[in-house]
Amino acid sequence: MVRAGIKTLLLILPLTILIGSAFALDGKDKDKTERKSIIKWAVQKTSTLKILGSSNVNTFGCEVPGYYRPDTIVCYSDANTGRNIPLQGALEIDVLKFDCHNKILTSDLRKTLKADEYPKLTIRFISLERIPLLKENKDYLKGIVEVGLAGSSKRFEICYSFTKSGANTILLNGKRCFSFTDFSLTPPNKFAGLIKVKDRFDVDFNLTLNPVE
Repeated sequence: MVRAGIKTLLLILPLTILIGSAFALDGKDKDKTERKSIIKWAVQKTSTLKILGSSNVNTFGCEVPGYYRPDTIVCYSDANTGRNIPLQGALEIDVLKFDCHNKILTSDLRKTLKADEYPKLTIRFISLERIPLLKENKDYLKGIVEVGLAGSSKRFEICYSFTKSGANTILLNGKRCFSFTDFSLTPPNKFAGLIKVKDRFDVDFNLTLNPVE
């Protein structure tokens, strides 16, 4: 009878250890999930995007004065690392909506960006170096974006400023210098090459963000 009891105990013991391990793993996964928080920001219509460039004659600016897509930027915060925070979301800008406040220049820019063939400029958010700290109402940090333009797609590091405005609104400014050749494009020129647009241009976007519960 004693031998039977020992035999039963030996059979039950591994099963007990296995079940206990399963619960322990489940608890760890649960803790890991709880440590990862999700922050969502809705992009508002007052958001704008500008392209600032220059030629051998003068400077110019082209802009999209408003953003009318219901897009959301999602930030996945992991308390374990605190760095290289993954993002999800993108801006999709209609190239035909760029206005350079000059009919000829606007037409030239649209042709250069191949608007008829590739009507959208996309800025896809990949990551932030860390979570923005807004205790002082403003923070500066860097992140990675993927820009799709005229059939080419490339990743870049970009500088951001986050500014708290009011109780819930955040103003996100992003700036980066690009070149037409980054996207295998040729800068426009007019009048037999007498007016030449320089290869480098600045992209400056200002997003108005509201938190999504």
